[in-house]
Amino acid sequence: MDRDKQHHHEPEEAGPYGTRPADLETTAAARAARVDPDLARQEKARRAAASRRYAGRRTLWEITGDRACRACGRAVMDPDTGAIQAQTAEGYSVLLGVLKCGRIWLCPICSAKIRNRRTSEISQAVVKWIKAGGSAYAVTFTPRHTRASRLSDLMDALQGTRSAPLAEREAAKAAIVAAKLNVAETWARRRAAVDAARRAAPKGQKREAMADAREVAAEWLQEAKQGVLEARQAARGKVRKAGAYQRLITGGTWAGGPEHGEGIRNKIGYIGMIRATEVTVGLANGFHPHIHAIVLVGGRTEGGGWDKRVVGTFEPEEEDLAEWKEEWRTVWTGSLKAIDPTFEPSLTCEIPDCKCNGEGHGVHFERLKTVRDAERFGEYLAKTQDGKNPAAELAGAHNKAAWKGNMAPFQLLTRIGELLKGKPPHMVDGHGSLEQCLEWWAEYEEATSGRRAIEWTRYLRSLLGLTGGDDDEDNMDLLFEGEAVSEFRAGVQIRTGAWHKVAATGHDQAVSQATEGNGICLENVVGVVEAAGGRAEDVRLLSSGELQQLYDGVIEGLQQRRLEADARRKLQQGRRTPKPQRLAALANDDQAPADPVPAALAEALARPEPDNLLGLIRQAARARRGESAPPATGAHPAHQGAHQP
Repeated sequence: MDRDKQHHHEPEEAGPYGTRPADLETTAAARAARVDPDLARQEKARRAAASRRYAGRRTLWEITGDRACRACGRAVMDPDTGAIQAQTAEGYSVLLGVLKCGRIWLCPICSAKIRNRRTSEISQAVVKWIKAGGSAYAVTFTPRHTRASRLSDLMDALQGTRSAPLAEREAAKAAIVAAKLNVAETWARRRAAVDAARRAAPKGQKREAMADAREVAAEWLQEAKQGVLEARQAARGKVRKAGAYQRLITGGTWAGGPEHGEGIRNKIGYIGMIRATEVTVGLANGFHPHIHAIVLVGGRTEGGGWDKRVVGTFEPEEEDLAEWKEEWRTVWTGSLKAIDPTFEPSLTCEIPDCKCNGEGHGVHFERLKTVRDAERFGEYLAKTQDGKNPAAELAGAHNKAAWKGNMAPFQLLTRIGELLKGKPPHMVDGHGSLEQCLEWWAEYEEATSGRRAIEWTRYLRSLLGLTGGDDDEDNMDLLFEGEAVSEFRAGVQIRTGAWHKVAATGHDQAVSQATEGNGICLENVVGVVEAAGGRAEDVRLLSSGELQQLYDGVIEGLQQRRLEADARRKLQQGRRTPKPQRLAALANDDQAPADPVPAALAEALARPEPDNLLGLIRQAARARRGESAPPATGAHPAHQGAHQP
C-alpha cells in the first residue's frame, strides 16, 4: 500500500488537536477494527475524509480569493525557523511554525479543528442545561429559494446584513456628527448675515436687505442639510440591518410590555440559543442556506445584562410552548416576506406524510427531552459517523455530505479539485461543470465573508458558567489551544524552502504521517521531503531541550492569546452596556476627554431633548473652534457685536 494513503486520520477525529498514530496496530480503535467490520469501515471512512481535507486545502490554494487561505499550511511564520512537525506524548502529530487561516467557512483543515472544539462546547452547554432541569429544542429555519436567488441576498435575509469594519463605522459616525455641526454653524452664519444686512442697509430698505440675506443663506442651509442626508446614506451600508433571525427575539409579543402583557420569552423561560448556519448548493434550486438552532428554555432568571443569572428551572406550559412556536413561524415567514417576497416559506403543507406535519417548511421544532434525545437528533441530522449529538449538527457542517441533490461546500471543493486534474465530470461525486462549480465557490466565498458560522446569543455563555466567543479571533484561539494540550516528546525541523516544496507537491499529509506514533524515524521524514524535491540536509531532528523550549514557547503564546481574549471580551461587554448608561458615564467622567465633541454628544444623547441636543452640538462646535460659550441670555455673539462701537 502507498505510504501516503495508509492509516491516516484528521486531527479532530482522533484527539484534541493532532492526528492519530500512523501504525494501525498502535491504536485501540484500529485493533478493534481488525475484528469488527463496522469499525473497520469507519476507520477507512475517516482515513478517506482526512485525505479529502488535505486535498481540498490544496485546491483552495489554487482558487480562493482569500489571502489567509492561500497561506494556510504552507507559509512559514519565521523563515529562519521553517516548519516544525512535533510529536506529543500520546503520539499525535502537530504542525508548528506554519500559518493557519482559521477560516471556518472555507478551509477544510481549520474548519474541522474549530468545529470539533465548538462541538464540545455546545455539547457541554446542552447537557448541562438538560441535567439542570431545563428544556432544549432543536429548531431549523429555512427560506424559500430558487436557482435565481443570490446567496448573499439569502444570507442577508437570514442573518442580517454585514457590518463594515469598526474603523469604517466610526468614520461614518464621525461624518454624521461633522455634518450636524456644519448645519449648526450654518444657522449661525445665517443669523450673522441677516443681522449684518440689517445694519448695513439704509433706513426703509432693511426688510428687503434681510430677505435677500435669508434667500442667500437658504442655499447654505440646503447644502448643509444635504450633507447630513448624504452622511447618513453613506452610513447605512456600514451598519448592520437585522435579518429574520434577529426578528425572532424582538417585539412586544416576545418581550412583553404594558400593551402586550407577559411576553412569550418569560412564559417559556427562554435563556438563549446557539445557532449555526449551513449552506448547500444544487442544480435544481441553487444555494440553500438554513439555520440550525438549539433553543434553551425553562429557566428562571434574575438581574440583567452581564449580571443576569439563572435561579431555577421549570417546565413550560403546553399552551405557552404552542404560542411560542406559532409566533416564531409567523415572525420568520413575515420577516422573510418583508425582505423579499420570493423568500417567503410556506406556513402550511399538504404533502402526505411530510415531516413538517402540515405546519409548513419555514420552521421545524423538535424537543430534546433527554441527553439521549439530543444524541438521536444529532444522528438524524448530522449525517456523519461521529459526534452523535445536537452539537455535531450545529458545529459539524464540515462533515456533511450532499443529500437530495445538493452539495455541501467541501464536497463542492473536492469536485473542483478533481475536475481541475482533468477527471471526467461523470466520474466525480456531485454535479455541475468546472465553470459552474468555480462560479458557485466564488459566490459562496463572497456571501460568507465576515459572517459567523456559529453564534451564541448574548449572555448565554455567562448564564451557563462558560467562557468564550464567536468571532474570528476566538476561532484562532481554538486552533492555538489545541497545540498546548500535551508536551512534545519528539520533533523535526524542516527548512522553509523544503517545506514550500512539501506543501506544493501535496506531501504535507505524508510528513504528518511520518511523525506519528511512538518516536520519529528521521529516515521516513527525509524520504518524504526528498520525494517532494527537498534534500536530506533540509530536515533536522530536534533535541529534547529544543523541544522543551519549543513547547514553552507554545504555552507562553497561548497564555498571551488568552489574556488578549479576556481583554477583548471585557471590551465587548463594555460596548454592549446599554447606550444611555454608557453615554451618561462618558458625559459624567471627572476627566474631560481630549476631544470636546464626543463628550458633548454623549451628554446630549443621554438626555435626548431636541433643544438640548442642538445646544450641545453648538457648544461642541464652539469648543472645537476655541470660542467661549455665549451668555446665559442666549444672545448670539454676532448680536453682541452689533452694539459695539
